[in-house]
Amino acid sequence: MRPWLLLALAFAAGACTSESNDHAPIARIDVTPGAIPEHDDFQTDVVLDGTRSGDPIDDPDGGLPLAYTWDISGDDMRVQQGTFASSRLTVRFQGLRPATIRLTVTDTTGLSGTARVQMRLTIM
Repeated sequence: MRPWLLLALAFAAGACTSESNDHAPIARIDVTPGAIPEHDDFQTDVVLDGTRSGDPIDDPDGGLPLAYTWDISGDDMRVQQGTFASSRLTVRFQGLRPATIRLTVTDTTGLSGTARVQMRLTIM
């Protein structure tokens, strides 16, 4: 067998059996409902759900915990349920401007991933 082929096979075998956690988790945000009425004045509950976040490469079964950090800017809002460190958060917006919602998830090794969505406003 050629020496370069042995080296390539050894490298490939090592890559397949590596148990290092060197991939950042993927943050995912589901927003329900996806839009609120303009000038809603804190009437509509909006559920921000980050539970589909995970690390499909290093933790395909989802057995390792993730830390969640929500950041909401652009419109006044009130938390109805949960905290900014919860996987799910229920908020109400004033509805004066579209809010920007960011979720950062961090795995046990300190690697993180961030997702961003914009809350839509509908004109009534």
